[in-house]
Amino acid sequence: MSTELEVLDGELVDPDQGLPTVPGRPWGLDVSGFSRDTVLVAGQELPSPFVQPTYSARDFVISKETVRLYRDARPHNPRRNVDNQIKLFKQWCAERDRVALPCTTATLIEYVGWMINSGRYDPNTVSAYKSAVVAWQERETPGRTRPSTIEVKEMISAFRSQWARTSTEKQSPAVREADLEQMVAACDEQGRPADLRDAAILTLGFHLLTRRIELARLVVTHLTLHADGMDVRLVDRKTRKDGSVYEGWVPARDDAPTLCPVRRMRAWLDYGRRIRQPEREAVFRALDKAGRLAVRLTKQSCPQHSDCSPSDPHDLTTEEWTELSFLSGEAINGYVKTRAKAAERRLARLTEEERVEHGFNALLNVRTAARVTAHGLRAGGATELKEAGVPEDQIAEMGDWAKDSKAMQRYFRAIKAKTQNPWALARASRVAGLSTA
Repeated sequence: MSTELEVLDGELVDPDQGLPTVPGRPWGLDVSGFSRDTVLVAGQELPSPFVQPTYSARDFVISKETVRLYRDARPHNPRRNVDNQIKLFKQWCAERDRVALPCTTATLIEYVGWMINSGRYDPNTVSAYKSAVVAWQERETPGRTRPSTIEVKEMISAFRSQWARTSTEKQSPAVREADLEQMVAACDEQGRPADLRDAAILTLGFHLLTRRIELARLVVTHLTLHADGMDVRLVDRKTRKDGSVYEGWVPARDDAPTLCPVRRMRAWLDYGRRIRQPEREAVFRALDKAGRLAVRLTKQSCPQHSDCSPSDPHDLTTEEWTELSFLSGEAINGYVKTRAKAAERRLARLTEEERVEHGFNALLNVRTAARVTAHGLRAGGATELKEAGVPEDQIAEMGDWAKDSKAMQRYFRAIKAKTQNPWALARASRVAGLSTA
């Protein structure tokens, strides 16, 4: 039996001249230098395999001038919270003889499980603590490695569902305009310097829809007051990871002078000038009993040298003094809570029904007033704008929300439930029909 050979047409190609135009598997090519991202395009020259260069010590060193920029590149807003979250994780690992850095996936799972089972943390807190630990692992380990997060995300998701079924809402009630009026009135009762500050915090937070940390990080030079309004620059907004600045405008309230953020801010800044408040430091400051600027230098707040020893106050730079001037978000929160409780006491003679008729929400009763935080200003301002017919995209831009933000929609849910409820629509239609009959 004869054997016939099958003859195929072929083309010899010089590797330097490129691949053949007919697509096919490049048999015989040396792919050892290629990565999974290498793309071979028919008709083009072959890519040169990557050759690992030879590094010297200077390729791994950054200058002293750059070190400061490198260290300051992390956002200032959550630094204190993140440091505390990492500290907790380190302590937890030490108590259980586990390696904190780099930790294993099992350690991360066990840590998240401990937080959930402890009963001390809600789902959002557990998620934030987990994210802080994971980011710390990636930032501080060679090769930017981190443990797997698939399992813990599923655990937190299940915990969130369980929490929603068994726990009540802990979010601050929205501070509506009627509530704000009473809280500001509580500031006007004694006329102390701190009262001027708190009235400015309340009115600006409400009208600009700010987060508490954004109020805390405001610098005097970020504000420009005019007769009809105020320019505000927010340089530390949560969702602006690229460092871009939000330029906001807050109009004067001639219709409600006591709630006017421009008048309240002007009064506070006038007092600040009398006590020589530096223009490049925080707008809202801690005050001592005599109404003077207070800066608390502690081991936690004082800048440190590279060997972790505290800096001498006389050696602090202008930037370091500015950093020390900022209040914490917790401090802003405390001021708002204090004013809410004082305002509720002003309404003690009113029943809950009467408070509803007057438009109160956060000050509906003692329980709701006790839950008020600075977040209620943000929620209340957004709610007022929505009820006034302002488009949601404009509200989202002012409040730094994504246009489809679930948090923002939560504020509007009650409004939609009232205005779009079938029974409410039916009653409105019936009333309209009777009025035209």
